[in-house]
Amino acid sequence: MNFPRASILLALVSTLISTAPSRAQTTAPDSVLYTLISPPSDFEYGCFGPCACAVQVRAPLSGTFVLRRSRVDPLYTWYDVLDVRWKAPDQSNHPINIVGSGYYRRGGEVAVMEELSLDLSFDGGPIQHFYSGLHSPGATFPEIRTVVSIHPYMCFDSLLTVDANPYGQVAGVGDARAPSLAAAPNPFDGSTEIRFALAQPGDVSLGVFDLTGRRVRSLIAKQWVASEPQAQTWDGRLDGGVQAPAGLYFVRLEIPSGAITRTIVKLR
Repeated sequence: MNFPRASILLALVSTLISTAPSRAQTTAPDSVLYTLISPPSDFEYGCFGPCACAVQVRAPLSGTFVLRRSRVDPLYTWYDVLDVRWKAPDQSNHPINIVGSGYYRRGGEVAVMEELSLDLSFDGGPIQHFYSGLHSPGATFPEIRTVVSIHPYMCFDSLLTVDANPYGQVAGVGDARAPSLAAAPNPFDGSTEIRFALAQPGDVSLGVFDLTGRRVRSLIAKQWVASEPQAQTWDGRLDGGVQAPAGLYFVRLEIPSGAITRTIVKLR
């Protein structure tokens, strides 16, 4: 079996956890757009379980998918996982495109359990089946946090850590919203779209910062913004128009109630 290529891109990424979970954006009745939190979402290939060798490859995983409620039985609520569009960098820091679909279910008779099953293609290759098994949830719904693999941690395996939050407003939860911030694609090569939504309208600043905390690009400077979802594109350039070097950056959304920060990776 041919496994997708990947690289250990910027080990710092694995230690930086995103803050302020997003909410969901309704894309159709009972459908919610989800975005991966990267990190901790990542792709891993190597040795697991009883084998005494190290993980050979680890790379950040980013992108979106749609979760659509399909049916409810006496024990579980079932969801279709649709339009998976994920990316992970290869050994040359070029993005591997991961697409596919599957299902997710959550419920149980005695304790709450969850299960995620995905059929995925890497860069147009053959479909590979990833499965989490039925286990206790890793997060409080609507957040989904689990690990899917081709083999159940038996020696050489490919693993995907999936940590995803809804973007925007959750269908069926009323009008309650929390500020949200996401970037896709991430990692990116060329440009990335930075999407955000506010709990209420107000003055907003949006900028890109380097690892030293220095603002390198101002996207919005103290501008009044409505509460509906917004989008800004960062073309990978500094304020002076020069291309920013490849590496790790932070997107920071400053709002009246505080600030939200997300980690992004520029591949070149």
